[in-house]
Amino acid sequence: MCQVRTAVGAVVQSWWLDLDSAKTLRERTAKQLQYHQQRIALARKAHTKTTKRKLRRLGINVDHLKRCDTDTS
Repeated sequence: MCQVRTAVGAVVQSWWLDLDSAKTLRERTAKQLQYHQQRIALARKAHTKTTKRKLRRLGINVDHLKRCDTDTS
């Protein structure tokens, strides 16, 4: 949600800028959002790895667990 707010904020702010400045603002915002998405993906991967390691120490291998059927219809 924060990324949406950042993107919308940049678009709205760009309405009052000249074309070159608006383009620069949008490009800078896009790079910032891309950076944050990459960091979030790396954090998710690290967290998953750490959690799996903790569970393995407890004798739980999540790769061998049966999946539950969540479709109740």
